[in-house]
Amino acid sequence: MILNERILQQAALEAQRSYESYSYSMPHFDAAENYDLFISHSFKDKNLVTGLYHLFSKAGYKVYIDWIDDSNLDRKSVTPDTAAIIKRRIKSSKGAAYIATANSTTSKWCPWELGVSDGMHDRVCILPVMECSFKGQEYLGLYPYLEYGLMAGEQRNEFWVYDQQEKSKYTTLRGWLKGSKPHYH
Repeated sequence: MILNERILQQAALEAQRSYESYSYSMPHFDAAENYDLFISHSFKDKNLVTGLYHLFSKAGYKVYIDWIDDSNLDRKSVTPDTAAIIKRRIKSSKGAAYIATANSTTSKWCPWELGVSDGMHDRVCILPVMECSFKGQEYLGLYPYLEYGLMAGEQRNEFWVYDQQEKSKYTTLRGWLKGSKPHYH
């Protein structure tokens, strides 16, 4: 299923009620830290991204979200050093997911993060949380997209990477991050 605002808001509430505490306490960049995915998103979608963080964590993924992992970054005083930190975090991730919302379409940072990610990795995908009309951002159609759903025969959810041109081609996010390309199922 493609995630929507309702599902992500419910996941954010579940995260608040669960044992997980999102202690945004990392004081500075740790060059040794590695991530499965760099999450490119608009800060205006903070509540949705909290829910998304919870779903990724439950599925066993380590994702980078700037205001969680680098809480010392000051949004009111963005500098070239800020961009350098973001660039290093992209490099320390196996791949990147661009969270496509109405807010990300007006972000100054999201297209830059997408471009940097695409230049560093061949593992860049779109996670739509809006209608999949990329009018004005047709370049988003170049990338596979993520869905979320149950693993066949199991009681756990997984993220799935789908080819935008052929929906019958897909693989798990875990396999995709290891180099598998979506294939016919």
